[in-house]
Amino acid sequence: MTDLEDLFDSHTHHFDSKNRAIVQLTELFPDKLPPFFSFGVHPKENDFDMEEIGKTCFRLNEYKGFLAIGEIGLDNRYDSAEVQEELYVYQLKLASELSKPIILHCVNSWDRCRFLHEKHAPETTLIYHGFNKASIVKQVLEYPRSIISIGESVLSNPKLRLAVEQIPLHRLLLETDMGNHELIDTYKSVSEIKSVSLRALTEQLDQNAKRIFKYD
Repeated sequence: MTDLEDLFDSHTHHFDSKNRAIVQLTELFPDKLPPFFSFGVHPKENDFDMEEIGKTCFRLNEYKGFLAIGEIGLDNRYDSAEVQEELYVYQLKLASELSKPIILHCVNSWDRCRFLHEKHAPETTLIYHGFNKASIVKQVLEYPRSIISIGESVLSNPKLRLAVEQIPLHRLLLETDMGNHELIDTYKSVSEIKSVSLRALTEQLDQNAKRIFKYD
């Protein structure tokens, strides 16, 4: 059995995670920062100050646990395309300046998200989190700076399971996000799909995380 502490969770909102997890900060400077965390303003947010976002990122950068900018991106379910894009581009530039990978929130906007990333932060890694759009897996993998992060949807989505078969292990991460399932369930499912042992999968994704997030 793989120890929970060996599992890397690329994106979660659960502060009490038993895994090595990148926790999405939902407030600035909580009483206790988690060991690993990300910060970014979600595309659904309209009440923000660009300058304050920048100051916060540079302040957080003093902590070695600050591993990524995100989740940021574009979401066409919200009627604020122009504002979303301005915010996304600003945070892409911050990620570039701070040399941080990006945790991407993308809903029906992959082409635009990719284009803006390539224009404003092409040297950074773009992690498409919560990926469940099986129909575009080929397009996402064609972009060499992209990594795909899969959550618990793989447990119940047959099309996503087929998509996972196409994702090279070195381009893959797994996550819990806001889900209710344990991360070990997702790891077990992906190990079966990829026909690799749970230990081998865990070791490969740990290597991926260290390469992408540059943590010790």
